[in-house]
Amino acid sequence: MPVAAGEMNLVKLHVEPFTVVGIEARTSNARETTTDAVIPKMWARLTNENLLGEIPKRVDANVVAVYSDYESDKDGPYSYLLGAKVSSAKDIPSGMISRKVVSGTYAMFTAKGGPPPQMIVDLWKRIWSLEKPGSLHRAYQTDFEVYTGAFANDPANAQVDVYIGLQK
Repeated sequence: MPVAAGEMNLVKLHVEPFTVVGIEARTSNARETTTDAVIPKMWARLTNENLLGEIPKRVDANVVAVYSDYESDKDGPYSYLLGAKVSSAKDIPSGMISRKVVSGTYAMFTAKGGPPPQMIVDLWKRIWSLEKPGSLHRAYQTDFEVYTGAFANDPANAQVDVYIGLQK
């Protein structure tokens, strides 16, 4: 079912648990709108320090961002982990952590093309707008984004899938 004009679609699906290894920080949506935003700095670090290349047992070329440990809802602090899906969380590089994405029903939103930072911001705004009328009942347990391997090489044709954990 389409949720907006353009390239965004919503699909509900069951996700099996999986593990992500990467770098993590605590932030909030309010902080991410200021010059003190941590997420852009984490992306710069991931790229500039080739952190993905240090992650052993990666299962694909995708980048995964995990939102977890929500204090409350979209307005409260949360943990943001940026890294890659792995087959095993053994031998985690220094300065990185592992986090398990819980199984459950997720709403999947897809955005394609456009400048990546703005494309993601616009998609999240659309997701938040669906909460207000009660169309989307978020669990605020684990949400995640999957950036296809082509994301870094061809931003104009990038695709991002955002998975929102739903209440049972």
